[in-house]
Amino acid sequence: MALVIMAALSALLFFLFLRCRSVLNRYLKIKKRVAQLAGIDESVEVVSIYDALRRLIKEKNRKIEALTGEIEYMRHVLDNLSEALFIVDGSGKVEYVNNAARSVVDTPEIVGRKFTDVLNNFFIGDLYDEVIETKISQRTEITLFGQKREYYDCEMIPVSYADENRVLLILRNITKEKQLEAIRREFVSDVSHELRTPLTSIHGYAETLLNHDLNDTETVQRFLSIIEKESARMTRLINDLLDVEKLESGDAQFNIEDIELSEVGEYVLRIVGPLARELDVEVKEDFEKGVFIEGDFDRLVQLMLNLADNAIKYTSIKEHGPKEVWLRIYALANYAFIEIEDTGIGIPEESRKRIFERFFRVDKARSRKMGGTGLGLAIVRFIADKLNGKVELESEYGSGTTFRVKFPLKKVIR
Repeated sequence: MALVIMAALSALLFFLFLRCRSVLNRYLKIKKRVAQLAGIDESVEVVSIYDALRRLIKEKNRKIEALTGEIEYMRHVLDNLSEALFIVDGSGKVEYVNNAARSVVDTPEIVGRKFTDVLNNFFIGDLYDEVIETKISQRTEITLFGQKREYYDCEMIPVSYADENRVLLILRNITKEKQLEAIRREFVSDVSHELRTPLTSIHGYAETLLNHDLNDTETVQRFLSIIEKESARMTRLINDLLDVEKLESGDAQFNIEDIELSEVGEYVLRIVGPLARELDVEVKEDFEKGVFIEGDFDRLVQLMLNLADNAIKYTSIKEHGPKEVWLRIYALANYAFIEIEDTGIGIPEESRKRIFERFFRVDKARSRKMGGTGLGLAIVRFIADKLNGKVELESEYGSGTTFRVKFPLKKVIR
């Protein structure tokens, strides 16, 4: 019996020995690996290895935090770009978009979708295929239709990383540039047309005079009168063009001082009085005294004169009813007002939004006949803007028009 017990104990001890040796070998392997990771000799104490491993883990965590911070910084930079950025993978799916890109498309679900489904443009898919095939950057202009039509400069740049192909799609909104270019073309066309008409008249009548009997005094005087009027019209047009250019570019000089507006009104009244009498238009004035603003006297005269001149001329051609124009100056709350009201032909509703555009006329033939350049109201708006003012318009077609310009009030002396 004793021998059986001894044999059992021996077997148990041998099993425990084998188990302990296995555990020890595993421990030594782990210790060796940890020492290698920690960069120290494996013969040192376990506590030293543990401290070194803890420092290693801490350092790795610091690097991960720094890398995460850099990633967030780059994401912040990309989100603040004015250009729309799409990162598209080799299958055409969107992997990343910045904030500007989100504003380009109408749907919030962009990442993971085909970029051709997000950007509704036929040519952009062909451009992507060409970039993937040639590995060469491509650039073109595209039009996107959302709530309104917008134009974009589209650039695609191929990027290869980890044996994967990606494309950076960059969209820069050039809608305003397109609009400015269209305005410039229209402006050049309008100026050419405006100058061509008087030049044609001058050339025609001058040529007729050269081939005409100069002893016919009446005809010669009539032709010379027409040439003089067309020349004066060209002079007004060129002067107005120069004024518009200076006001737009900021080169116009303004002599800012305290201006009493009734003095401006009286000055304008003396100028337009003879024209009103000639055209049988009654001009009434209502000038509040002692209303001061910070402004330029000559520019304020130009502003009010343009409005009064238009009011008188367009009232004079009214066929029925009273022909009256009111010139008013008054203060109300914190503003000073220059107001021109007439009983003229009025402005159609569809024309009111464009009335301050250069060369825009409600009736082009009639405006030219009255000597208008189509720049007067544009000049009025520019002058008002430069003096921190605002132009307001009220009109009823066939009944009359009121232009009201309000400025910050400097003071009222009564």
